Amino acid sequence: KNAIIMSSIPTALLLFSLLCTVHALSLNSLESGVSRRGMIQRGAASAAVASVGFLQRPSIASAATTEKKPKLTNLSNEELAKIITEDVTTRQFLASADLTREIYDESAMFTDEIDTYTLDKWIKGTKQLFVAQKSDVTLTPDTLKVSDSEASFRFSEYLCFNIPFKPVVYLSGTLILKRDTSTGLITSYQEIWDQDVNTVLKSAKFG
Repeated sequence: KNAIIMSSIPTALLLFSLLCTVHALSLNSLESGVSRRGMIQRGAASAAVASVGFLQRPSIASAATTEKKPKLTNLSNEELAKIITEDVTTRQFLASADLTREIYDESAMFTDEIDTYTLDKWIKGTKQLFVAQKSDVTLTPDTLKVSDSEASFRFSEYLCFNIPFKPVVYLSGTLILKRDTSTGLITSYQEIWDQDVNTVLKSAKFG
């Protein structure tokens, strides 16, 4: 597949700004906050603001409609490690949002380098923002660590955005999942990226 590598940061940000404008206008469910106003009103002149909006998951007001199964409480560290491994490697949940919901507390908050989301909004926003079939998430070998209070691992991923031209960006980082010691459920999700937003955008390829 032929791809154009955006080697110039200003050019990449300009194009992403325009793409963000199209994306913002096409998502009726995207909240009318600072990111959306910036993309529409400022366009290329505020590329930095637009780039953040580009990476931000759409905010969905409605609650998830998927059936909620009983929670898997008080799992052993080994049992939880097995589920997390399958979620990352098989279900590719960082791009697909196909996580095992039963290991998460319903009040869990999801934080990346852009914003913080509720469980329902993270699931719906991720599914709307990325093309899972064209994305790829890798669990860095021998980095998954699970204790009674938290789980963590390193990852790398190529994320294909569900907007015109389907740009793919690369990023890597660490995911920290805090656990409730009384239930064993995950209560917080935090991504710590190795790259800043501009570096992630500079990695974009269009195919």
